Amino acid sequence: MRSMAGRLILVDDRDRPVGTATKREGHLGRGKCHRATLTILFNGRGEILLGRRAKGKWLWPGWWDGTVAGHVEVGETYLSAARRRVREEVGVRVALRHRWTIRYRARWSGEAGENEMCAILVGRVRSLAPDPAEIDAVKAVAPSRLLRLRRLTPWLRIAWRRRPAGVIR
Repeated sequence: MRSMAGRLILVDDRDRPVGTATKREGHLGRGKCHRATLTILFNGRGEILLGRRAKGKWLWPGWWDGTVAGHVEVGETYLSAARRRVREEVGVRVALRHRWTIRYRARWSGEAGENEMCAILVGRVRSLAPDPAEIDAVKAVAPSRLLRLRRLTPWLRIAWRRRPAGVIR
């Protein structure tokens, strides 16, 4: 199983596994549909904690994103992958709830794009310790102001528009 570590889980439109790919293979061209997570963390005031993607990121560098975005690797569930990425990117352990899932595509360039089945998880935290290789800035935003921001990643914009009622409670 060790040789499968780090491989993305490719899925069909019903989220059934159909194979695996490297991260690069999953994003080249129009991308291959794979499992991903978007974790939106809220502070004690109910504000969304956004992370700005580090300049070294291949896709959407310098854009504002949910607190943590990541991929589900072989052997993981959506929840375990989100917990892993939250620890890696912002250095915290937090209770997360899987609230909804989106299927989306987004084109970055002629070379690459996103094609994901993306689980949206939410939680509350008091503080973050971002890894600067992943997130170079954090800001708190009132949920009512989120969609007014510029340079917001397409998956966050799509996810927020499709959110179910009561997400921020």
